[in-house]
Amino acid sequence: MHDHAATVQGKLYTSYGAVSAVMWMLYDTAIHFDVEVDCIWRRPTTWVKYAYAFVRYVPILNGGAVLALTANLTYPPAGCRGWIIDQLVVIECVTVAVELVLMLRVYAMYNRNKIVGALVGGGFAAEAALMGTTLALVVPRQTFTPDCLVASSPGIYMAYWLSSLCFETALFALTLYKFLRGVARARGRHSVLFLFVRDGTWAYAIIFAAMLFNTLMYQLVTTPLAGMGYFFALSIMSFAGSHILLNIRRLGMRMDSAPAALDELSSFAAAAVSDRWSSRRTDATEELSAVPPRAGAGVA
Repeated sequence: MHDHAATVQGKLYTSYGAVSAVMWMLYDTAIHFDVEVDCIWRRPTTWVKYAYAFVRYVPILNGGAVLALTANLTYPPAGCRGWIIDQLVVIECVTVAVELVLMLRVYAMYNRNKIVGALVGGGFAAEAALMGTTLALVVPRQTFTPDCLVASSPGIYMAYWLSSLCFETALFALTLYKFLRGVARARGRHSVLFLFVRDGTWAYAIIFAAMLFNTLMYQLVTTPLAGMGYFFALSIMSFAGSHILLNIRRLGMRMDSAPAALDELSSFAAAAVSDRWSSRRTDATEELSAVPPRAGAGVA
């Protein structure tokens, strides 16, 4: 009786959490839609626009579809496993997209240093391989409730979340190191660098919290309540990725309208302003944080 009550309660709380996460994503999209139109949809079409559309709207569509198509319905284990694979593929793709954006920012901060690029790229490849391998081992061994909530997962599943935690921590450490070196040299004048670090810090904090929450839930909870972390992590990834990209575009627009920002930028990454600047100034500014300078640069 106790196990049945815990299962029912876990299912209820997981459903509440899923609805709350989807509603939060919708709310955040609505209150920032005017900024989104100005910074994304009215700007030139670049990779930022595609990345934003993916990390902002795919989680909303997927979360809504999962809630709508699994509510008050029962599926055989094979059907539930298909739903779980769908959810895991979506969150894996969103995680990869957000981490690619964070990687490009770190690469830009280090002026396209090849050593840093190799280390970050190698770490990312190792993380992706570990996450994919973990999912391949975990999914066949998961059990489900009749309405397709995860009832139990093998302990190895925590490796999926821990790998992302470790990689995010490494990116944050690189960001913080560069910021501290920059402040020491420029005495806090680099507002562009400060923007990079500010966004990197809050994004790291909330993503770390989401990943840690999932790790603990799947490790310590043996009821459907463990599945609550999926929607929480999906919404956090969507929020972090979309707002980082919005701020990249805001930076480009600020540079376009404020020549003083160019002076700040020149001491951070002067070589990024190429000969194209005079004819395609808007495009250059908007992509600057992701297209780092080519000219010489060391790690420090």
